[in-house]
Amino acid sequence: MSSPQQVAPERSIFGVDPLDDFVTMVGDWIYVNGRGKPNLEIEGKIGQIIDQETGERVQLPVRNETIVDLSRTRFDSRMTISQHAQYNRILNSLVSRSGESSYTGAKISYHRRKEIDYFHPAPSGKVRVTRDAETLAIKPDGIVQKQRIADLNIYCPNRLFDYRISINVEKPADEPTSEHVSIREKNRLSYAHQNFIVDLTQVTVPEKPQEPIHELEIEIKDVEQLMQAGAQAKSNPASNGSGPNGQEWTSFDDQVLIFLNNIRMLIRYAAPSPVSYKAVIRLLTSLYAL
Repeated sequence: MSSPQQVAPERSIFGVDPLDDFVTMVGDWIYVNGRGKPNLEIEGKIGQIIDQETGERVQLPVRNETIVDLSRTRFDSRMTISQHAQYNRILNSLVSRSGESSYTGAKISYHRRKEIDYFHPAPSGKVRVTRDAETLAIKPDGIVQKQRIADLNIYCPNRLFDYRISINVEKPADEPTSEHVSIREKNRLSYAHQNFIVDLTQVTVPEKPQEPIHELEIEIKDVEQLMQAGAQAKSNPASNGSGPNGQEWTSFDDQVLIFLNNIRMLIRYAAPSPVSYKAVIRLLTSLYAL
């Protein structure tokens, strides 16, 4: 006798999944800070939230991923060269897998760029001119004045890295006539998947050519489309808890969730770094104090 066919369990007594509070909080933050602003850039960077007094990563009495608003902290987006190399291998393997004939998912494309950013003084901040590292020709849309709008720091106590979501406006600008005041060389590997780009970048400045900085960030490609989805979701009463089901996932919620999931998955693949001397001393001191 065959066993009865398994029926998938209903998502709740109401028959639906509730909206994820974390996703809706991040989505609301993105929508409130980004709506009505042209030339938006929304990106997530992995790194660590650093206590400015100790110079070490903050330690908070929480057990899971948490949005934090802390004073006397800074966000350090640097990683080690070995971590950079590991991410390079992982992302390259994803590109190779997506190119196989049996692969049915969304393709992942790969592009390397070597650029130089020249920063010129302006009445309100600086103008960035991005040039091709070989020809020194200005890149398309390569002259912008960047304005920071808002940052959201997320602490991940169970992971090696935390992350920061940033909203900026990159306003097109005219080519400066003044001399540049600083230079930044970028060797960037970009991996595009659906509406997202993962940038793995080595940054070098002339003052410290032997000390390159390695960073990883995830950028939303079509921010305008995301904000349109947000406006549509906010105009739908069902999406904010007043509809017949109380909670309804929208396209905007899904895109925010995928953005967060990209960051989360990359953090979970992070390779450990050597423990710092200060961290060891602090741990030993706390143990002997028990």
